[in-house]
Amino acid sequence: MTLHTVAGQRIGEDTDDLRTWLRDLTGCPTVTHTYVLACPNEVHHEPATWFYVEADPGQGVVRRRCLACGHVAATLDSSERWSHPHMWACHSCGQSIAEAAAGMHAPGEDGAPGPVSWVAIGVRCVGCGALAGVTDFVVPSATYEEVVDKL
Repeated sequence: MTLHTVAGQRIGEDTDDLRTWLRDLTGCPTVTHTYVLACPNEVHHEPATWFYVEADPGQGVVRRRCLACGHVAATLDSSERWSHPHMWACHSCGQSIAEAAAGMHAPGEDGAPGPVSWVAIGVRCVGCGALAGVTDFVVPSATYEEVVDKL
């Protein structure tokens, strides 16, 4: 894990760096838990974590298309409010393939997640490692398990 900055852009080598980047976000609710997104399609022998991501931060919607199988997964209620945003592309190198993770504000006791009230979706460019946020959601009192199930 080597999270560093190049020309003002946060760079990470893997999803652990993406999770750290999400935990370090400022000006928002504290990220207490993170979750790396993987394709839910059962055809994969090991988790598929490379996606094309479409997101609209103004509308709070995001979905991802698995690079390996093409399965599309909308996050939380994004499909109900879909705004047909552009595909995410790295501002550094132009690559459109990313790993994705969710950072959640879900304070609980003894490190266990409590109710989730906010979720941020971050991506890591697989080309150059640049880290970026694509959108966030206010979640009306949902359990951690309910939110993870809808990621």
